[in-house]
Amino acid sequence: RPSTALERLSQAVSPPSPPAPAAQPAVAAPPGAPTPPPFAPSRERELEVALPKLLTGRWEGELDFAVSARILVIDSVRREGDKWIVQARFGVADVDLQATPVTLETADDRVILKFTTSLGSRLSLILYSDAALRGTFKLAFEARERRIEFRKATTPPATAGVPEGLTVAFRHPPDQARVTEASSVVAAIVTSGKGVAQVSVTLNGTEVHKQTERTPAKSVVVSVPVTLRQGPNVIAITATEPDGTVRQELRTISYEKPPVAVATPAQPAAPKPPADRWAVVIGVGRYDNPGIPRLRYTVPDAEAIYQILTGPVGVKKENVLLLTDKTERKPTLRNIKWALGTFLARAAKKDDMVLIFFAGHGAPEVDQRGVEQDGLAKYLVPSDADPDDLFSSALPMDDIQTIFGRIEAERVVVFLDSCYSGAGGGRTFASKKTRASYVDELFLERLTRSKGRAIITASRPTEVSIELPELGHGIFTYYLLQGLKGAADLNRDGIVSLQELYEYVEQQVTQKSRAVGANQHPVMKGELEGVLPLVKVKP
Repeated sequence: RPSTALERLSQAVSPPSPPAPAAQPAVAAPPGAPTPPPFAPSRERELEVALPKLLTGRWEGELDFAVSARILVIDSVRREGDKWIVQARFGVADVDLQATPVTLETADDRVILKFTTSLGSRLSLILYSDAALRGTFKLAFEARERRIEFRKATTPPATAGVPEGLTVAFRHPPDQARVTEASSVVAAIVTSGKGVAQVSVTLNGTEVHKQTERTPAKSVVVSVPVTLRQGPNVIAITATEPDGTVRQELRTISYEKPPVAVATPAQPAAPKPPADRWAVVIGVGRYDNPGIPRLRYTVPDAEAIYQILTGPVGVKKENVLLLTDKTERKPTLRNIKWALGTFLARAAKKDDMVLIFFAGHGAPEVDQRGVEQDGLAKYLVPSDADPDDLFSSALPMDDIQTIFGRIEAERVVVFLDSCYSGAGGGRTFASKKTRASYVDELFLERLTRSKGRAIITASRPTEVSIELPELGHGIFTYYLLQGLKGAADLNRDGIVSLQELYEYVEQQVTQKSRAVGANQHPVMKGELEGVLPLVKVKP
């Protein structure tokens, strides 16, 4: 006879069966969640009948981090031979639901759904006998494990009509919350039957985000990173309809710094040497579009970095990809994405180290999504880029986050000899649609939230990364090369670490740029555990 777990799950779709002893749980729920017995299938025929009815429909999810709203709509479930075929959509709200491939597996007393979310994370859900889907996942930019729980909606979403009135639904932070981290995210969904024309977010009276919809949408998703000050913080979201109707919602969140430990921390131990090293080196000097200025020394920069990586640093030649104007594989958008997101993702293992070097133009463009605090999206410019359409022809710096998530190696270091100020001269330019503007450093901090990821850029946000004929290189790359040859071995122990290399390059570039009447300061962002050795040199 069927198990009681199957009977309980089937109550919503079939007449109840006589009670029987309850099935015992075999798989624990995620930490912090209640642990009812998992679904316990007894026969395949029962599954083929019950599962489609139980799973099909709208599931509303809650996560244990910032944006707490998620929707999973399972349109159909069917059995074909020995496989389950699932059609489903996933998103933050109804307006952005997108089809997502789902794998459904049954094993022992579990029914497991697996898919990749729009956040680039792999999600695994287990169906429980209380008709809930619980699982765990990891965001691409975080190492910690997250928890999620979906419950089937008791009422269908209001898709036939339009929302009545203007509403601002805060998802995060909760009102009167107390936190111990300054970084937070403001998340909300704004809806209106008339459409939403504009949404702004203020923090303690200062506007930190504003987005204007050219075509007012019925629903607008708001997700804005903010940095809290110590003590109470007032967050306001103000929404406006096309006719001028305004609605505002407020939240108060208090930031309290965690107590500082009195004991002196021990010196971090150097991690064990990586099992292997991998690198991608890119130099773009000539561009297909005549509207993009050529760069004289980016290719020599890349070639010199390649030589030192495959020489003193000791990276195997077969482990390094070189993309320049002179190589067979050109630095086009497709080739760059393949090198970073496919080659490294397939090759580098957990204990390996990955080095990425890019010399070429960086460029800003107006951020149409309204995500960036400075209003500018940033791009690395490949050889086949269109300066008037960077969105579709260049590599968004935000994609670095996704690339980090695809690489299994626990230590990834990126060197960028380019800049994004849009100012005249140097390794940057602005499209005709964009004026030069301030580019905040919070952007780089966001890209390197995961441990084991670091980015070193050639200059600060508003500065230009310059080339010097007397050096035959970009000034940043020149001192990077000198440092790797041994000049950065500041403690004379015969090893150049990443920390020593940055300290040396930052000092030398700053001094040299001032000597030639410029102003350039390299910047490093990211978090690496312990000392990261890069190259052995003669002390």
